[in-house]
Amino acid sequence: MEIQYFGWSGITLRHNSTVVGFDLYGEKVTWDAFTENQPIILCLTHGHPEHAGSLRAFLEAPEARRHLPNVHLISSPDVIKHMNRRGILTPENVHPVSDGGSVKIGDVKITSFTWVHMPLLPPGLREKLEYIFQLIIHPVDLVRIGTSGLLLPMNAPQLGFHIAYADGTTVLNYSEGVHRLTDPREVQQVAERLPADMLFFAVEPDDVEAIPRWVEMLAPKEVYLYEAHRPWRDLFRLPFIDLYEYAVELSRGFPKIMFDALVIPGSSPY
Repeated sequence: MEIQYFGWSGITLRHNSTVVGFDLYGEKVTWDAFTENQPIILCLTHGHPEHAGSLRAFLEAPEARRHLPNVHLISSPDVIKHMNRRGILTPENVHPVSDGGSVKIGDVKITSFTWVHMPLLPPGLREKLEYIFQLIIHPVDLVRIGTSGLLLPMNAPQLGFHIAYADGTTVLNYSEGVHRLTDPREVQQVAERLPADMLFFAVEPDDVEAIPRWVEMLAPKEVYLYEAHRPWRDLFRLPFIDLYEYAVELSRGFPKIMFDALVIPGSSPY
């Protein structure tokens, strides 16, 4: 399995001549990362701008044309409708799914599940006020970010994806659904229905104490952490965590699980 991180929540997995991409967003994502005549499965977890904000332009770019027959897009119906409203992908290559829905593409099976988005504000009144203050003193950036989602399906369901390969390799992308307010019943259902060896999810500073509980319930062999909103946190001077140190901390509590951090855009964790 070759893993590449593109910043935000963008990740690609290369395995058995197939590329699976999650939430590919931003200027680091180019068609140079893909091989012609290679199956490409693109999964969008939800319609927020830093997840779905640039994929349509990416698919409609001139350099995409030779790849499009091999590109499959999987997401909720609303996100699919937005992304493919000009019909750039053929009907057989777009796959709207809902909770529990599955798609088989070649020898790869993709199953979706729903999750609830991590809180946008930290716990505690003082912390909330400090957070809001940082947003207010950057009005231009705040308006730019706010308006970037006006044409996107912001209220579309939030989906996670379970990837099962023919050789038995399994991957679970929980995206931004693992946090301090996550419902344990939801995690238990996912663990029972969609067990996986490799687990990917985003971490925010206020959720670090809750993460071990969910890792224990999901019981993967490998865990890959990333900061979905780090560029915004840097922009607004909000707290962040050292993912490398946090991965080491988690490994002490779970010595049988391999933890790694996806930090530098354009890089692999190894």
